[in-house]
Amino acid sequence: APQFPEVAFICEVDGPIENQPENLWLIDRNFHTPYYVIGYIAAASSKTGKIGYLAGLSMPFTNQEAHAIDQAIADQGLTVEVVRAWSGDFNDPTKGRQLADQMIGQGVDFIMGSMNLGMLGLFEAAKGASTETSKILVSAKYIDKTNFAPNNYVTSALYDYTPALRDIVTAVIGGTMGGYYNLEFGKGVNVQMPLRNVDPAVQAKAEEIIADIMSGKIVVEKDSTPYQ
Repeated sequence: APQFPEVAFICEVDGPIENQPENLWLIDRNFHTPYYVIGYIAAASSKTGKIGYLAGLSMPFTNQEAHAIDQAIADQGLTVEVVRAWSGDFNDPTKGRQLADQMIGQGVDFIMGSMNLGMLGLFEAAKGASTETSKILVSAKYIDKTNFAPNNYVTSALYDYTPALRDIVTAVIGGTMGGYYNLEFGKGVNVQMPLRNVDPAVQAKAEEIIADIMSGKIVVEKDSTPYQ
């Protein structure tokens, strides 16, 4: 960006950067925000009192997601145990399957995934461990992934960059070459509705929580502290 000051650049980030060039737009993905809602959904839907968070690499955004889940459980007065694991690879289905199997073996019955191809292993673990009377529930990320495990899938944290890119390009055309843009509920972030495979009352409360986040009544903390 400093080498080509007449060009506007756009980059996605998980927080501010030092010495941001004047011609660089940052899109803060705020991945943690929908995980607050999904954390509530998982905790409220669990029959065993144990839920899992399964991610690829330990990075600022995955730690932010995990802390947001903890905050939701505390804020909403729920009592569950959270089992967390990082596979070390967002795109390895085998590792995703192995860790999901371990979680299920520990009594976890709702796993919140934060992986790419690794989700395929998580879905297979959930399907393989489910019975007619006991389901392993799963949430995903980025897009609707119902088709991978329709009897286990609950929801996904959805992200749409269209509003951000439209607003940023409009700003650049107007002469503002750089800035900071937050994805948030109502502007590119959502939790997929309707929820599947859970009690309708959970969806009603989840929608209420989203409204409270949008109004500012609930502030989801952005904590990048790694878990030990």
